[in-house]
Amino acid sequence: MSERDIVAALRRRAGEKPEFRLSELQNDLEAGPSLERLADAIRPHLASLDLAIRSTGDDYVVGRRTEGVLTVDDAGRERQIAFFQNPEVPEYLQRLVEGYIERKTGKSWDDPVVLDRMANAILAQKNQYWKERQVSYRKAYPVLGYLAYHAPVYLVQFEHIFWQLITRGLAKPHMRILDLGTGPGVVPLAVIDLLGRIGSGTAEVYAVERSEENFEAYNALVPAAARALGDRVRVEKPIRGDIGALKAGDLPDRIDLMVFSNVLNELRHLEIEGRADLVAALAERLSPDGTIVVVEPADLANATTMRQTVRAIADRGLAVHSPCSFIWGTACNPARCWTFEQKGNIRPTRLMERLAEGKGGYRFVNVDIKYSSALLRKDAKTGQTYRVPPGAKFARLSHLHRHRDKKINVVAALMSGNLGDNRTKVYKVCDGTPADPAYTVVPVTLRGANRDVLEGVPYGAIVQLYGVLVRFNKDHNAYNLVVLPGTRVERIGCPAGEESGAGTTEVPRPQNPPKKEVRSPRDPRRARGRP
Repeated sequence: MSERDIVAALRRRAGEKPEFRLSELQNDLEAGPSLERLADAIRPHLASLDLAIRSTGDDYVVGRRTEGVLTVDDAGRERQIAFFQNPEVPEYLQRLVEGYIERKTGKSWDDPVVLDRMANAILAQKNQYWKERQVSYRKAYPVLGYLAYHAPVYLVQFEHIFWQLITRGLAKPHMRILDLGTGPGVVPLAVIDLLGRIGSGTAEVYAVERSEENFEAYNALVPAAARALGDRVRVEKPIRGDIGALKAGDLPDRIDLMVFSNVLNELRHLEIEGRADLVAALAERLSPDGTIVVVEPADLANATTMRQTVRAIADRGLAVHSPCSFIWGTACNPARCWTFEQKGNIRPTRLMERLAEGKGGYRFVNVDIKYSSALLRKDAKTGQTYRVPPGAKFARLSHLHRHRDKKINVVAALMSGNLGDNRTKVYKVCDGTPADPAYTVVPVTLRGANRDVLEGVPYGAIVQLYGVLVRFNKDHNAYNLVVLPGTRVERIGCPAGEESGAGTTEVPRPQNPPKKEVRSPRDPRRARGRP
């Protein structure tokens, strides 16, 4: 039976019934292949026929792809929110990583020699990162060190991002996902784990990776994780290649979610415009309502460069969905836009705990989740549709120089948690106008209800501030909007899905609180989000 005959029979059967069992197609073919071989034979043709396949145990169901929004029942939602309340790498994934280490080294995963070599690899990676050098994954132990130190945080981090997509109505019941620069497959592992936990949704996962060692780790971990949770996620064979050398035609089409996680910052040979060109070219493979996720570390250099890159991508025809809100209808200047999210710390893995048992063990514990991210859409869908009404009595943040030492009204999006401490609270705000950085400040001297007026406001939510005092911080060329006893704060919007409690931003704390004078955050290592 030729492939052409199988596809022709598939097309006929799909034209007769919107949904059918694969065994019915097998009967049409008479002396056709086994169900498993038949499923493998038709999968490459499903997207072009607008079909999807799912396992039902002893058979498969083939039907029209469900266009629409992925929904999660109450039980699935509760399970995922409970996971975020006490996040840790699931046991089955820890065992997979430990087993891979043992196969790779020929020793127990916690053998002292293995742990020592992984520790040295982690320290080398951290040193390369802070010196802004390319981190190499050409040898085995750097990849094993990555799995021990970075992967646990990045796994839970992407689950937060993927959950935001779901709660904001940007995920489909069946998704084609492409992870570019996948490394050992942390993003696919996060997708597999989350979909398995919520018990709804299916996905096809494609990936691109250039490192042979990462490629090997991916093939050992990702397909095994997908098998462990059934057939909810189909893992396609990863593509070996450099994303900087890829052509759009090298990739699958009709991608619903394209991910660049901690990747664009590694393309040090490309300037911002070059990175934007690359993303825009690859975006040709998106479905008409596809989403791009860009994630970078939260440190000052990477976060601000990411915002500039996203702005450049938007200039090439993609729409910024979130977290940015262009409430005045202007294009922003993100050159000094340092914004990031922070989520609850994860529990250390067994491997991390064993690495931390020796002298200086704190250097091998990585549990805090801090990242800077953006969603872009191929269509014009945005997370916020609010625009400042004509004639409204609000000052633009780009005009704050006209209002020094005066009380004014502003409207802006909250773009951070508390960057100060419990005494002096500091929040980054932005209204999308080209401006020097602006921060809303709750001073230590303030008493009453306004002390907690911004507590719990979600990342990206828009607030109206009536009667804030404008102060200029000359040391950092930034403006503070000081909340006073008579200041009134009204929240007028937040990104869809943030009310659920799963997408809220935890409060980042600086290591040294302000003392005498209110100052804008200045130390990029306070929110490093990396080694």
